[in-house]
Amino acid sequence: MTKYCYRYIFLFVSLILTGAACRSKPKTTATADSTAASQMDTPETTAKPIALTERLTALGVTQTGHWRGISLGDPMTAVANLEKEKPFEQDAKHAGYTLEFPNLESADFLYYQQGGKVSAIDVDLYLNTRQSVDGYQNELTDYFNQRYGKSTPNATVSTWTGPKGEAITLKDVSKGKDFGLKVKIAPASAGTLSASRK
Repeated sequence: MTKYCYRYIFLFVSLILTGAACRSKPKTTATADSTAASQMDTPETTAKPIALTERLTALGVTQTGHWRGISLGDPMTAVANLEKEKPFEQDAKHAGYTLEFPNLESADFLYYQQGGKVSAIDVDLYLNTRQSVDGYQNELTDYFNQRYGKSTPNATVSTWTGPKGEAITLKDVSKGKDFGLKVKIAPASAGTLSASRK
């Protein structure tokens, strides 16, 4: 054989190997793409974006997590990283944080824990007027409806069920001139809000 024959054979073999490598590469990419798509296929990432109002933004509400980006089951260290202020109360069972607004309204966030993980979240909104209660209640109801589907109202309490069976409740706890709302996020077995305000 001449040296030209060797070159042609070498080129031919190289083309075959290159073609085989190219044909197998898309299979790997398709598998990786489908794996990535299945990992991202969760209600939080596939749901359409929710327009957050000024009130909800001031509360720190996000489109992820159960409350302010924190979900049941998250480590309590995530709460400490999120809530920059020192807790107003803290023990082995929970940590409480306050958010104050310029109009003298405020919100308390209580993160309960078991085994170092968030087991429930209570939110108390202390508001100034009936109009403020109605505004927050309407916006939170719309927000939770978009996140978890239509609520199940029961007297003054609206309830939603999260993707893992957790119960999200919103209650008007106003009495006389004390105006407020309570949000409770807990495993379904913990039940819904009681009639009394904490």
